[in-house]
Amino acid sequence: MELTIQLEDHADLAFIKKLLTQIKGIKSVQVSEEDRTYSWEEIENSEYFGKVMEQSERDYKNGNYQELTDDLLDQIFDKK
Repeated sequence: MELTIQLEDHADLAFIKKLLTQIKGIKSVQVSEEDRTYSWEEIENSEYFGKVMEQSERDYKNGNYQELTDDLLDQIFDKK
């Protein structure tokens, strides 16, 4: 299980970490200044990914797609 806490810029981070580690049941405290990133497994298992894949399949079956050229694919994946 994970708990997310957003802190103000001037919050006493060292004190908060020390305080949290004293609480029974808290295994570890990690600090991140970046937005959360998701593993590929979390993305694949998300409800939204499933909906996007279903819509993509329906679009393909209905002929709503574009074929991409090798040049465009190279540009997308930054190949030279």
